[in-house]
Amino acid sequence: DQGLAWVHNLIVDRAHRRQGLGTSLMSAAIQWAQARGLERLMVPVQSKNYPAICFCQKLGFEFCGFNDRYFANRDIALFFGRNLT
Repeated sequence: DQGLAWVHNLIVDRAHRRQGLGTSLMSAAIQWAQARGLERLMVPVQSKNYPAICFCQKLGFEFCGFNDRYFANRDIALFFGRNLT
């Protein structure tokens, strides 16, 4: 919708983190979106998930908004986006 791709629920088991798996998955998502001519990739992250926030920022995603009614557990969703063009 509107040239956006979304990545929801990208999860790497704790025992396998810091091995490049998440980066590989996100790279595949970026390539998939670019191949379809999409302009931006968006990732919602729970505000209490500091490792995911750092991960997004490490990959060049920037904070671009929030929604305090996005997650069922009532945690605030932080939206991170990255231009693909």
